[in-house]
Amino acid sequence: MPKFACAAWGFREMTLPEYFAACNKLGLEFVEVNLSDGTPKHLTPDATEDDIKQMLSQAEDTGVKVVALAGGNNFAAEDVAAEIEKVKGQIDLAATAGAEVLRVFAGWVGASGYTDATFAQISDALQQVGEHAEDAGVLVAMENHGGVTATGAQCLRLLEPVTSPAVGLNFDPANFRHVGEDAMSALMVTTDLINYSHWKGVRYEGDEPEYCAVGEGVIDWEPVVEALVASGFDGYWAIEYENLPDVERGTKDSLEYLQSLV
Repeated sequence: MPKFACAAWGFREMTLPEYFAACNKLGLEFVEVNLSDGTPKHLTPDATEDDIKQMLSQAEDTGVKVVALAGGNNFAAEDVAAEIEKVKGQIDLAATAGAEVLRVFAGWVGASGYTDATFAQISDALQQVGEHAEDAGVLVAMENHGGVTATGAQCLRLLEPVTSPAVGLNFDPANFRHVGEDAMSALMVTTDLINYSHWKGVRYEGDEPEYCAVGEGVIDWEPVVEALVASGFDGYWAIEYENLPDVERGTKDSLEYLQSLV
C-alpha cells in the first residue's frame, strides 16, 4: 500500500497546528511542511532548534509525523554557490526535524534562457547538496516544475550525471501535464529516478490549464498509478491540492481517488 502524505503548499495559509489537525482529520498521518520565507505560518529558513522542537511537539500532539520539508532555491542563479549553501542549511533543518526528504527545485529559467551550461551547473549543484544530504541522512527530491524541468527527458538530463544516491526526482505528474508533457511518457523516462512524489490533477478552462483534484481533469491516472506501483517505488505519495478555499475537500477527494486505484 502506498504511503500517502499531505503536501504543504495548499495549506500555506494555515498555522502548523491547524494544518496538522486538518491532516489528522483527513486520515493522513504523514505530512510535508513548507520551508520558505514566503510561508511564514510554517517554517522559515532561519528556523531555530526551538522552532523545530515546537513543530515536532505540535505534530506529535495531533497524531501526525513530519516526513518532508518543501524548500526553495534556484540552482540556475548566477551566484549558485550561495544557493548551494542555502540548500545545505535546509538539509540540516530537515535532519534536525527528523524529516526524510527535502523537496528542492532545479532552477528558475525559461526555455529561452537555458543552455548546456545551465544543465551542467544545476547537475553539479545537485551533486554537492546530495553529498551533504548523505551525511545528514536526508533525501533530496528535485521537483519537475516547468522550465528546465518541463519534460521527463530534461529531468533525466539533469539527474543522470548526479552520482549521489541521496538525490532523486519529486515526480509530479500534473506539473508535467500542465506544461504539455504527457504524465505517463514522463514516468517512463524517469521511473528509476523517483524518490518522492506530489499528486494533483490538471483541467482546462478554454486553452488554459489549471490545477484540480486527482481524478478530475484530463490525466488518465490508472496507468500512471499502476506503473509507479509496479516499479517498486516505496516513497511518499504526497497529495498536493493547491486551491486554498476548498483545500481540505480537494485533498480528501484526491486521496480517495488514488486509494481506489491501488
